[in-house]
Amino acid sequence: MTLGSKNTSVRSVAYIEKASQYQKYMTLTAVFLIITSTILIFTAAILMKFYHLDKLGFWSTYFEVVPYYMITLGLYTFICGLLGAFAAPVGHKVALIIYAILMVIAFLAQLGSIFTALEVRTNVANNKGDAQIQKEFPLYETESGIKAKWDVMQSDLHCCGGYGYRQGYTDWVGKLTLENQPEGTVPDSCCQNPSDRCGYGAGTGNNDEVRSRIFVDGCMEILEDKLTNDVIPMMVVYACIGVLLAIIELISVVLACAYIAQMNRRTSKYDQGLWRYADANAHTYPDETDRNGDRPPSVAAGERSSLHDTVV
Repeated sequence: MTLGSKNTSVRSVAYIEKASQYQKYMTLTAVFLIITSTILIFTAAILMKFYHLDKLGFWSTYFEVVPYYMITLGLYTFICGLLGAFAAPVGHKVALIIYAILMVIAFLAQLGSIFTALEVRTNVANNKGDAQIQKEFPLYETESGIKAKWDVMQSDLHCCGGYGYRQGYTDWVGKLTLENQPEGTVPDSCCQNPSDRCGYGAGTGNNDEVRSRIFVDGCMEILEDKLTNDVIPMMVVYACIGVLLAIIELISVVLACAYIAQMNRRTSKYDQGLWRYADANAHTYPDETDRNGDRPPSVAAGERSSLHDTVV
């Protein structure tokens, strides 16, 4: 084996080792993204199911946006992670380019999610929901979306109305006026034993009678404790994890670009080897044919095999 062949073989081994490293690190980052995106979706579901964050849009738009943002970003990151886990071992250049572009978008979206999470924390700390919540009660009977969310919150949290321990139900008194409802009527979802029209006149009478029929604590009194004790720490942790995710996504972009560049360098070296061999063999073209399209007799099957071994 000639000195040139040895040098080419050494370069080929170096290319393969670098490509293998890129594949390994890209696969690791892709798996990390798949796992964290699954946790992200699960966390958003908890915020919607147990903390009803998506129903507090009257308090702040961020409360309603954050869970859906997290789910959307989680699904997007999960799909990107699957693409990265596929593209890295295969080494398909087009797939790697698409993966890098998607990771740039994910990086920017992750920065936005960090901002919205911190806004939720700020809005909970400011506690400015009381002024907006009063605008919702008169719309209960005419807006199906408002009715649905309050029915879900009141049934799930065993509460009635907005603010106030033992007097939250009074927020509904005088607000429900359709169908000639009697004084003191509250939504049926406030009843301890829900049934059709169980809330008619349930807010009248002495305190013991009212408490025996309906829930009396305001929903926001219950939710604010949960938001302060649970959601604020969750948002802080999520923001920290979001920073880590953004860094990993940025690293994924760098790895993908480096992998593509490595593939381009290897292809360039291969092309240069073909042209050098052609110049040394009667100026034939890289496809081993002369200008008339005839294959030169000097290029035998064994020589073509030697060419491949040399340039690769």
